[in-house]
Amino acid sequence: MRWLRFLLPLLGCWAAAGCTPDDNVTFFQDISRDPGYPGTAGDPASYEHLFTYTPDPNCTPAVPRVLDSSTEVRVFRGNGISMDDVVHFVGGLRRYYDHYGVLVFARHEVISVPLDHALVFNEGAISDKMRELGVNPSCANSSYPSTACEKAMGAALFHNVKGFLKLYAEPKQDLVNIVLVKRIAALDPSPELADSWGIAGLGFSESLVNSRGVSDLGASLATILDETDYSPTIFVGVNLVRFILRHPDIIIAHEFGHAYGLAHVDNERNLMNPEVVNCRQSLDPSQLSVIEKETVRSGNALLAGIYSPREFLSFTHRAPEVMGILRSRIAQHARRGGFAP
Repeated sequence: MRWLRFLLPLLGCWAAAGCTPDDNVTFFQDISRDPGYPGTAGDPASYEHLFTYTPDPNCTPAVPRVLDSSTEVRVFRGNGISMDDVVHFVGGLRRYYDHYGVLVFARHEVISVPLDHALVFNEGAISDKMRELGVNPSCANSSYPSTACEKAMGAALFHNVKGFLKLYAEPKQDLVNIVLVKRIAALDPSPELADSWGIAGLGFSESLVNSRGVSDLGASLATILDETDYSPTIFVGVNLVRFILRHPDIIIAHEFGHAYGLAHVDNERNLMNPEVVNCRQSLDPSQLSVIEKETVRSGNALLAGIYSPREFLSFTHRAPEVMGILRSRIAQHARRGGFAP
């Protein structure tokens, strides 16, 4: 999800004050599967403490109708994310969807994963990873890069996401993974992508990725991500959300909306507007019908084929533009480094 442009100067000041680029950033973070995963499902009542919240009359969206639905989640926390953070965020998710009669529940303990961020937006790091994979990064200089070039670029950009999906989301299950990390993008993005500081969350679904055919990128987004048969998964950047919002409800609820199959909309009062700003923004009857269709009492959440063709990932509704900028900078970096095609 892309945050409001008027916040970007503020975020820049915040970055300068305490989150300046770090020469010691570990862009590519490799994780191993927790020995207790997948574990045995327990009684949802044993995990109700994860969803604790205090009702807030200032966070009350309009309720066209109340559903009778449920969705199971598995919760993961990255480096530096406390259990208090977990309750604050998943409690916010429950606080929002309780207004619509959608029960969000868990049957497993929270799992810790050694992740600081989800995405890598640094052309030097991406170029190095592409060469490590045996692909010359100068291939990005082409108007229509080869499939191998696109996959290598995606392997770097989505390295941490792909690692998580392989371990915890494949094969697909009837639930949604929630991953709480410090930030969505690494602390040292390329200058043209500095507004990635404003990314509060991102959501993945196989049906969403597959809904995008060949685009201006020269390849489908499914080709670039290069993952199949995975459970819907959302990542939320805890540090940014805590900095700009009293309650995380609107961020995590928006990302969860993508997991249900809800695309971005232009209505500024709607939860699925890409520039949501407060926890009173609502879902409309047609969106609630989608949620009702995609959920059952057991928590079966998702079916394929209901994403807008314009949609990719909620970290931006301008994915071709972002990928185009990255490709250009990778090509420039390759030329400066003397990596001939």
